[in-house]
Amino acid sequence: MKSWTTLFLCFMTLSACQKKYNDYNQNLANYKHLIIDINDFFDYQNINELTIDNYYTEDFIFHSYPVGHKKGIPTSKQDYIEGLNQMKKMNILLNIGHSIYLPGIDEKSHQVDGSVRVYYGATLSIDTNKIEFSGYQTINFTKGKISEIWEWADYGGVKTQLNNFLN
Repeated sequence: MKSWTTLFLCFMTLSACQKKYNDYNQNLANYKHLIIDINDFFDYQNINELTIDNYYTEDFIFHSYPVGHKKGIPTSKQDYIEGLNQMKKMNILLNIGHSIYLPGIDEKSHQVDGSVRVYYGATLSIDTNKIEFSGYQTINFTKGKISEIWEWADYGGVKTQLNNFLN
Protein backbone atom coordinates (compact mmCIF):
# COMPACT_ATOMS: atom_id res chain seq x y z
CA MET A 1 0.00 0.00 0.00
CA LYS A 2 2.87 2.39 0.80
CA SER A 3 4.33 1.95 -2.68
CA TRP A 4 1.01 2.98 -4.29
CA THR A 5 0.79 6.04 -2.07
CA THR A 6 4.39 6.98 -2.87
CA LEU A 7 3.82 6.44 -6.58
CA PHE A 8 0.65 8.56 -6.47
CA LEU A 9 2.43 11.41 -4.65
CA CYS A 10 5.30 11.32 -7.15
CA PHE A 11 2.83 11.45 -10.04
CA MET A 12 0.99 14.42 -8.52
CA THR A 13 4.25 16.29 -7.91
CA LEU A 14 5.43 15.69 -11.48
CA SER A 15 2.05 16.80 -12.84
CA ALA A 16 2.18 20.04 -10.85
CA CYS A 17 5.76 20.73 -12.03
CA GLN A 18 4.80 20.05 -15.64
CA LYS A 19 1.91 22.55 -15.42
CA LYS A 20 4.26 25.26 -14.14
CA TYR A 21 6.70 24.56 -17.00
CA ASN A 22 3.78 24.74 -19.45
CA ASP A 23 2.79 28.09 -17.89
CA TYR A 24 6.40 29.26 -18.23
CA ASN A 25 6.60 28.21 -21.89
CA GLN A 26 3.32 29.98 -22.72
CA ASN A 27 4.32 33.11 -20.78
CA LEU A 28 7.72 33.12 -22.47
CA ALA A 29 6.09 32.89 -25.90
CA ASN A 30 3.83 35.84 -25.03
CA TYR A 31 6.81 37.87 -23.82
CA LYS A 32 8.81 37.12 -26.98
CA HIS A 33 5.86 38.33 -29.11
CA LEU A 34 5.80 41.54 -27.05
CA ILE A 35 9.50 42.13 -27.75
CA ILE A 36 8.91 41.60 -31.48
CA ASP A 37 6.09 44.18 -31.39
CA ILE A 38 8.27 46.69 -29.52
CA ASN A 39 11.19 46.21 -31.90
CA ASP A 40 8.86 46.52 -34.92
CA PHE A 41 7.42 49.75 -33.52
CA PHE A 42 10.87 51.31 -33.40
CA ASP A 43 12.01 49.78 -36.72
CA TYR A 44 9.13 50.93 -38.92
CA GLN A 45 8.43 54.60 -39.57
CA ASN A 46 4.80 53.94 -40.53
CA ILE A 47 3.89 52.65 -37.02
CA ASN A 48 3.08 55.80 -35.05
CA GLU A 49 1.53 54.36 -31.90
CA LEU A 50 2.64 51.40 -29.82
CA THR A 51 -0.40 49.20 -29.21
CA ILE A 52 0.75 46.64 -26.67
CA ASP A 53 -1.91 47.10 -23.97
CA ASN A 54 -3.21 43.56 -24.47
CA TYR A 55 0.06 42.04 -23.21
CA TYR A 56 -0.42 43.56 -19.74
CA THR A 57 -2.95 43.29 -16.94
CA GLU A 58 -4.91 46.47 -16.18
CA ASP A 59 -2.96 46.97 -12.94
CA PHE A 60 0.48 46.28 -14.49
CA ILE A 61 3.44 47.90 -12.70
CA PHE A 62 6.97 48.34 -14.06
CA HIS A 63 9.60 48.62 -11.31
CA SER A 64 12.93 50.30 -12.09
CA TYR A 65 15.89 50.92 -9.80
CA PRO A 66 17.83 54.09 -10.66
CA VAL A 67 20.50 55.47 -8.33
CA GLY A 68 19.02 56.91 -5.18
CA HIS A 69 15.94 54.68 -5.24
CA LYS A 70 16.94 51.40 -3.59
CA LYS A 71 13.27 50.41 -3.21
CA GLY A 72 12.60 51.19 -6.85
CA ILE A 73 10.24 53.44 -8.73
CA PRO A 74 6.89 52.00 -9.83
CA THR A 75 5.50 53.01 -13.23
CA SER A 76 1.90 52.35 -14.31
CA LYS A 77 1.00 50.60 -17.56
CA GLN A 78 -0.19 53.82 -19.19
CA ASP A 79 2.96 55.75 -18.22
CA TYR A 80 5.24 52.87 -19.25
CA ILE A 81 3.72 52.58 -22.73
CA GLU A 82 3.58 56.36 -23.12
CA GLY A 83 7.30 56.51 -22.27
CA LEU A 84 8.07 54.19 -25.19
CA ASN A 85 5.87 56.28 -27.50
CA GLN A 86 7.68 59.45 -26.38
CA MET A 87 11.07 57.90 -27.10
CA LYS A 88 10.10 57.34 -30.72
CA LYS A 89 8.65 60.86 -31.03
CA MET A 90 12.06 62.16 -29.85
CA ASN A 91 13.74 60.04 -32.57
CA ILE A 92 15.28 57.75 -29.98
CA LEU A 93 15.11 54.21 -31.30
CA LEU A 94 15.22 51.10 -29.13
CA ASN A 95 16.23 47.62 -30.22
CA ILE A 96 16.14 44.74 -27.77
CA GLY A 97 18.70 42.29 -29.08
CA HIS A 98 20.14 39.16 -27.60
CA SER A 99 18.26 37.65 -24.69
CA ILE A 100 18.76 34.75 -22.34
CA TYR A 101 15.53 33.41 -20.85
CA LEU A 102 15.15 31.35 -17.69
CA PRO A 103 12.16 30.15 -15.70
CA GLY A 104 11.37 32.17 -12.62
CA ILE A 105 10.84 30.66 -9.21
CA ASP A 106 8.50 31.40 -6.35
CA GLU A 107 10.36 33.36 -3.68
CA LYS A 108 9.01 31.21 -0.85
CA SER A 109 8.83 27.68 -2.26
CA HIS A 110 11.74 28.08 -4.73
CA GLN A 111 9.70 26.11 -7.26
CA VAL A 112 9.13 27.09 -10.90
CA ASP A 113 6.08 29.37 -10.88
CA GLY A 114 5.48 30.32 -14.53
CA SER A 115 7.33 33.64 -14.30
CA VAL A 116 10.14 34.56 -16.68
CA ARG A 117 13.63 35.91 -16.03
CA VAL A 118 15.58 37.53 -18.83
CA TYR A 119 19.08 38.87 -19.31
CA TYR A 120 19.10 41.11 -22.38
CA GLY A 121 21.21 43.44 -24.44
CA ALA A 122 19.67 46.51 -26.04
CA THR A 123 20.69 49.45 -28.17
CA LEU A 124 19.33 52.99 -28.11
CA SER A 125 20.04 54.96 -31.28
CA ILE A 126 19.88 58.69 -31.90
CA ASP A 127 20.79 59.45 -35.50
CA THR A 128 24.10 57.60 -35.94
CA ASN A 129 24.95 57.54 -32.21
CA LYS A 130 24.39 54.27 -30.39
CA ILE A 131 24.18 53.40 -26.71
CA GLU A 132 24.53 49.72 -25.92
CA PHE A 133 23.54 48.41 -22.51
CA SER A 134 22.49 45.26 -20.72
CA GLY A 135 19.76 44.61 -18.23
CA TYR A 136 17.99 41.99 -16.18
CA GLN A 137 14.25 41.57 -15.71
CA THR A 138 11.97 39.35 -13.69
CA ILE A 139 8.47 39.18 -15.15
CA ASN A 140 5.34 37.97 -13.36
CA PHE A 141 2.18 36.90 -15.15
CA THR A 142 -1.48 36.64 -14.23
CA LYS A 143 -3.62 34.50 -16.55
CA GLY A 144 -1.10 34.82 -19.37
CA LYS A 145 -0.69 38.60 -19.12
CA ILE A 146 2.26 40.50 -17.68
CA SER A 147 1.35 41.82 -14.23
CA GLU A 148 4.72 43.16 -13.04
CA ILE A 149 8.24 43.65 -14.34
CA TRP A 150 11.26 44.39 -12.18
CA GLU A 151 14.20 45.71 -14.20
CA TRP A 152 17.80 46.42 -13.30
CA ALA A 153 20.01 48.28 -15.80
CA ASP A 154 22.55 51.12 -15.75
CA TYR A 155 20.00 53.93 -16.04
CA GLY A 156 22.53 56.54 -14.94
CA GLY A 157 25.01 55.58 -17.63
CA VAL A 158 22.31 55.46 -20.31
CA LYS A 159 20.95 58.87 -19.24
CA THR A 160 24.43 60.44 -19.28
CA GLN A 161 25.10 59.20 -22.80
CA LEU A 162 21.63 60.24 -24.00
CA ASN A 163 22.22 63.74 -22.63
CA ASN A 164 25.56 63.91 -24.47
CA PHE A 165 23.85 63.07 -27.77
CA LEU A 166 20.77 65.25 -27.25
CA ASN A 167 22.67 68.43 -26.26
